[in-house]
Amino acid sequence: MESPDGPSISKYTTRTLDQEIDTVAICPLHPDYMIVGTYSLVKKDTPTSYAGQSREGSLRVMTVSSSFTPSYAGMLPPRLDRVDLPCAVLDVHFHPADPTLLGVATSNASVYFYRFVVRGDVLGRRVTTRLLPLGSVRISEDDEHGLTPLITQFSWFEETRRKGTRGVDDVMIVALAATTTFGETSVVRLRIPAVRDVNDHRVDGTDVAIRSSCDVVHKHDLEAWSVATINFDASRDTEVVDNGQRLILSGGDDSAVVATSISPATPFQSDEGAFEASRLWKDRRNHTAGVVAILPLTPPPAPCVTLEKEKEKDPMLPQQPIPLLTGSYDEFLRIFEIDAQSYRASLKTELRLNGGVWRLKVLDEYTTSTSVNINPDERGGRGPQQHHYLVLASLMHAGAAIIRISYTAGGGTPSAAPHGEATWTITPLATFSAGHESMVYCCDARLENGNQSEGGRNDTDVGFGNGDGNRVTKRDTKVTEPPTYTIVSTSFYDMKICTWAFVDEFKFEAHALASTTT
Repeated sequence: MESPDGPSISKYTTRTLDQEIDTVAICPLHPDYMIVGTYSLVKKDTPTSYAGQSREGSLRVMTVSSSFTPSYAGMLPPRLDRVDLPCAVLDVHFHPADPTLLGVATSNASVYFYRFVVRGDVLGRRVTTRLLPLGSVRISEDDEHGLTPLITQFSWFEETRRKGTRGVDDVMIVALAATTTFGETSVVRLRIPAVRDVNDHRVDGTDVAIRSSCDVVHKHDLEAWSVATINFDASRDTEVVDNGQRLILSGGDDSAVVATSISPATPFQSDEGAFEASRLWKDRRNHTAGVVAILPLTPPPAPCVTLEKEKEKDPMLPQQPIPLLTGSYDEFLRIFEIDAQSYRASLKTELRLNGGVWRLKVLDEYTTSTSVNINPDERGGRGPQQHHYLVLASLMHAGAAIIRISYTAGGGTPSAAPHGEATWTITPLATFSAGHESMVYCCDARLENGNQSEGGRNDTDVGFGNGDGNRVTKRDTKVTEPPTYTIVSTSFYDMKICTWAFVDEFKFEAHALASTTT
């Protein structure tokens, strides 16, 4: 039965853990496996690792598929690693440029780091997974009452830098932004041992992550829950360090989105790692409850212009604004545009999703033509285009949802009417809540027919500046069948993991129509 939020998914499988589930991430390099993070309050009279411990958690390596199916005769089920922690897990992300480097935000004011390793045994009969510990860094200090803040979310910067002799003493220099329950938003620079596999001599040794710097760039009046970054001068080469600016955005229980600009965009251009931070704005007008999800999008393709203008890359053409999605406890998904010059955000549209919008993730993006090349304008351009973003949303008590965000470009050249006729729409495509009996805080997805896509990206860090280098998918990708996604959604108190499927028929039909009319 269809609801106002789109058709409800009814076919699924379910698994149950022994602890509450708070976060999940499918490994980009090994998409058969996911990392599940748990969060539990320590029960009375339970043995603890230290005095005053109130939370515990774990990292579980699990298969995305709910059941094991051998690929060949004699294949055995994989050995799946588990790491128990004296703290709760609140957020996990693989690094966008190093897809087996895992960061883990915890309730003891620290971020832990692991190398996820998948390897077969000598006979090739069983796969073994390992989470190799690389240390942790403290992000925030206790307050005057001895209370320890929780790291509520973090976002990797997409660049990396390597120093040292490979396999001997080399380190990865990386940076991230993080939020805490004290309301802080911080930028952290650190060195992580560049351990790649279980044979590295530093495994289980004394070489651990070292924090080089940690700077609070702004604060909320209440708990901060979400953080994202936008690099306005990103390079395609993640080993190259930039001199531009990066926008740090965070949301919190004060119903505010706060923006700060830092320069240089990558704060490890020198060994000192110094940067300048400038507070830009604080928006409290557009949300009526806490802001708990922030997701920048890559800009849609520029409106059609003459071929001559495109080749010239006229510097006087206005730069496109950057789309930004926010989710709130007030149950609204909102679309903003951030001006590329002033960095100011303007609200474009919003839609109530009937559940707190806790997390958002882009699965795909692609362009269709509303006129399919019919009625080209007099300057040789095409008719209005639509650019679509397929988004997976975790909606707390409303379950999970698949949503299509569509941008319809206006006609004419940007110089004639810059963005004046463009519109944004939000279309719920499917919802899932049947298998969940409590809050859905986290979801992830895997594209099954992966030849159609280049894969995903970090869901809270976006870079711009060099054409299509940071696009999720190739715009000229040939679609031969509907993209099919395996979705894992998790619920907290009932400790459920549900696995279900979504098929993007719209993309397939739109590309099929375009191919028959060109």
